Amino acid sequence: MLHIMICDDDSFTLRFTSGLVEEAIRASGVEAKLCCIAASGGELLNYLRNASGSFLCFLDFDFGKTELNGIDLVRRIYQMDAEARIVFVTSHTDKSMDILKSGIRAFGFIEKVPDRKKMMAEYVKYLKMAAPQASSSSSASSAPPAPSLRLPLGIGETVELSIPDITYVDSVKSVAHSICYHTFDGSEIIVRDTIEHAKEVLGEDFIRGHRSVLVNKRHVVSVKNGLIRLSNGDSAACAMSRRREVAAVCFAKKDAACFEKKSTACFEKKDTACFEKGNGDEA
Repeated sequence: MLHIMICDDDSFTLRFTSGLVEEAIRASGVEAKLCCIAASGGELLNYLRNASGSFLCFLDFDFGKTELNGIDLVRRIYQMDAEARIVFVTSHTDKSMDILKSGIRAFGFIEKVPDRKKMMAEYVKYLKMAAPQASSSSSASSAPPAPSLRLPLGIGETVELSIPDITYVDSVKSVAHSICYHTFDGSEIIVRDTIEHAKEVLGEDFIRGHRSVLVNKRHVVSVKNGLIRLSNGDSAACAMSRRREVAAVCFAKKDAACFEKKSTACFEKKDTACFEKGNGDEA
């Protein structure tokens, strides 16, 4: 399985690219999955710290002034995964020479153009180039299946969810005694249950972001303004009293950089108290 990551600090481009990549995966026939939609280099690095597998990253080279530049970000990615494949997506084709001169390894380049069909063809090309060989895919198929959860929908009707694909769970205010399971692909499954029981069933990979919210630690990429941002671009509420616990997920390794760069000193000190305070309710 090829794991796809995309990173762009422009929200419109990020949505456009994610849709294009999903189409390219279907068109290419490659066994691949879009696993991270990051709006900053920090979010991408934080996701990568808690993930494993074969990665192909489509990376915007033109980050804003407060973000790691493309070259520095790629160096950080290669420090964490020397086998990662990086494709730069940029509207400035002249930057490709700067990238090559820097000495970093680029898997390829895609120019941002208005022609959707042309860009689609480029994404398909790189998906096929990066696809794992048959020998490695056959060995992957022998790996144990991911844990799953079967949820009752009605009389004699159930749905099975892969637990790693669940991004967060929250209470449904409009329906009494009900909670909603949210998955990476945007699906929402509402069942009659409580957050407390869901926590028991889902286990240690899920932590409370709020009294009415559970988040999957594997999908947490940043915390800002009282919201937990997840690897698929969704956000969930984060109570002020829970911020330190959620921050600890982001600081799983010494050089964690999942927060937006409000203060460089915060990163150096690893001091979770100096990050932006959100408006989340107390849990």
